Amino acid sequence: MYAAGVEAFVLLISSFAASGVLWTWQNRARIREERLRQKQLATMLDEDMQIALHLAKHAATSRNQPLGPLHVLYAVLQTERVAAAIAKLGGDTAAVEAAVTTQLDETVHDLDPRDGNRLLGTALGIAHGHARPMTCIDALVMIQRTPAGELLDQPPLSGDALVFELVHGDAPPVTLPRETHVHVVLRNDDYTTMQLVEHILETVFGIEPTRAHELMRTVHEGGRAVVGRFGVADAREKITAARALAKASHAPLWLGVEAC
Repeated sequence: MYAAGVEAFVLLISSFAASGVLWTWQNRARIREERLRQKQLATMLDEDMQIALHLAKHAATSRNQPLGPLHVLYAVLQTERVAAAIAKLGGDTAAVEAAVTTQLDETVHDLDPRDGNRLLGTALGIAHGHARPMTCIDALVMIQRTPAGELLDQPPLSGDALVFELVHGDAPPVTLPRETHVHVVLRNDDYTTMQLVEHILETVFGIEPTRAHELMRTVHEGGRAVVGRFGVADAREKITAARALAKASHAPLWLGVEAC
């Protein structure tokens, strides 16, 4: 009786194994395609973004929804770096996540299936343009420019402050103690457009277009440039105005002062 039971068990396991081999043989093309896709993803996305994309897709499919900015935001909030930045700025990651989840659960027919592709495509394009894999920061910058980004505005946290923290770190000073004049300095980032930089240099700092273009190129190619020497009060006023223009475009523009 025992021998017969063992024989039946072996036959069952063998049939499972044979079925697995047959499935593998029948689906070998699909398996190759999936392996190729995973290999491509590894070169296009960094590790955190690969995980975030998987989480975003799960958040969408589990609700029978097309992938969109809300799903990507939900996934990006799970990363340690983003959570740490939120905490540093005095925000509550759990509260933001709960707001996103509530919004997802209440959304039924209002999701455009093209929104997710546009967001991820734009973020991937930015990363590709700088010859690096796409990161969660790239995705978050793009999310901030959609209605989903409004869910990050939970005082004292704001989406723009979170993006700036992740891109640059601490905000630079707008004045220096015991200084009467300072240099206003502009630093590069991957997200503020060249057109916006030139516009700010011309309209806020009164720099003529040719010189504004030269300064923009210096920042873009060298990482930073001195915009000019200003009195402390004048520098503070101009930097505040420039930051307001950048914030209106959700651009993490770095403008600060240094001693002359």
